[in-house]
Amino acid sequence: MAETFIQGSVLRIAFENGLDENGKQKLTIKNYSNVKTTATASQLLSAAEAVISLQSKAPMYVGRVDTNHVRP
Repeated sequence: MAETFIQGSVLRIAFENGLDENGKQKLTIKNYSNVKTTATASQLLSAAEAVISLQSKAPMYVGRVDTNHVRP
């Protein structure tokens, strides 16, 4: 049976960046690597809030991107 494990995690925050020429909202996405793979959702949100407090643009979303590997 295959087994998966998380190799790495990235904290991703998207910020509003105005509108394009067609009136669609533009985003600026910032990625913060070296996140502990054992970090909980609450811990990531606390870190994101700290980063957001230093920004002038409004946040659109906060996410986590995990890199998984499979062992056969």
